[in-house]
Amino acid sequence: MNALRRLTALVDSCLLPTVRGRHERLPEWILRGLESGTPGAAVDGQGPAARATTEALRAALPDALAGLPGVRDPDRAGGGSAAAADLVAAGANLHLAVRPGLRADETRVFVTDLQTHGVAAALGPFTAAGSLRPFAEGAAAGVRAITAGHAPVPGDEQLPAMLSTRAVTGVLRGELGYGGVVLSDTLDAPAIVDGWGVPGAAVLAWIAGVDLVRLGPSSGAGVRDAIHAAAARAVADGDLPQWRLEEAAERVARLRRWASEPRMPAAEPARAAGAG
Repeated sequence: MNALRRLTALVDSCLLPTVRGRHERLPEWILRGLESGTPGAAVDGQGPAARATTEALRAALPDALAGLPGVRDPDRAGGGSAAAADLVAAGANLHLAVRPGLRADETRVFVTDLQTHGVAAALGPFTAAGSLRPFAEGAAAGVRAITAGHAPVPGDEQLPAMLSTRAVTGVLRGELGYGGVVLSDTLDAPAIVDGWGVPGAAVLAWIAGVDLVRLGPSSGAGVRDAIHAAAARAVADGDLPQWRLEEAAERVARLRRWASEPRMPAAEPARAAGAG
């Protein structure tokens, strides 16, 4: 593989696009990305439409990461096992919205129950502010992913956490000792688009220590191409070391392998229970 093709594959393997859950066929640009190394997609939708989208994703890439937010309400009734059952029924293997628990040990229990049933948890948003206890609990419980959020980090020139080396590499990796995948929040938030643009924000996120950059539902082929061009420039200029992308791609590959392994079945989803 020549250097340009290698870089293209590395960038694709560190992107998680979002697909609107209303089509049984994935957009062509996402299919091309999956062929190049994209590990899966987030699904923007619920119900039968979301299930049809996850099935299309698995038809294209059987071991894909298929991410959905939890489908229950905020009181967490039913716990991680029930949330896992809902997501498995929807064809998902990545819970994109596991909120930090307010009570001691709440995060650990929910994450453990969810992941026991084969659904990877993405805990967040992490902002490096406020209580770090839930994230320390999650890290100790082996949480597979932590989402770095949009909120600015105090004392770091008001950079969003997902673009802050201090937040991701310093606090999350360093102080908390977290070694799993760091996922960015979606890059289509107005403050991100207006401040850095999606391609620039993707590069800054990788520099900060993020592994998997999440594209919002408004992103398309043009955004993907612009991210590739921005990453190539940053690597050529020495701002984004290629080893950083290689490290990120390896972490994402480990997550994908974990999420594709069979686990014990989750309990049947309870209709009236609340979510995590």
